[in-house]
Amino acid sequence: MSLLAQFDSEVNKGEASIASLVLVFLLGCGFWAFIRWVHRAPSQPDPWGEEVSREIEKEEAHALCHRCLEPHESHEHFCPHCGAPVGECTNLMPFIYLFSIGHTLRIGTSGEYRKSSLTVIGFVLLSIIEYSVFAPFYLFRLFQNLPDKRSLTGSDIETPGG
Repeated sequence: MSLLAQFDSEVNKGEASIASLVLVFLLGCGFWAFIRWVHRAPSQPDPWGEEVSREIEKEEAHALCHRCLEPHESHEHFCPHCGAPVGECTNLMPFIYLFSIGHTLRIGTSGEYRKSSLTVIGFVLLSIIEYSVFAPFYLFRLFQNLPDKRSLTGSDIETPGG
């Protein structure tokens, strides 16, 4: 290899490394500008008006279950009507968290949810994480209920005692 070819090769390597550094610097500046833009964005007000905000803040207002929309006491961890986890700190308490995960996984095997690729992938990943060894049994029950293609609405879901 000639001396000129070696020099040309070294110059190309140097130019490539400089170009890489410039690209990394520009990407970093762009990321920093994006973070500053998000941080400076005005905060959005509540999606509801002042009247709804006042109603929520009233002393006699009751919390509603996100699944069956029945009122429940604020100190309860689970809805007395459908069993859904509704407490503010339910998923943060180690023992009660197990019941919350169990409720979520039971929904997957019962088929009482809106079936989409995202929810099915979520149930598959959650079962692998939570069950590990028993995941194949859970996945069998999950996929057994998938052929039912109807979408459930809130009124289609049966609740105990209701």
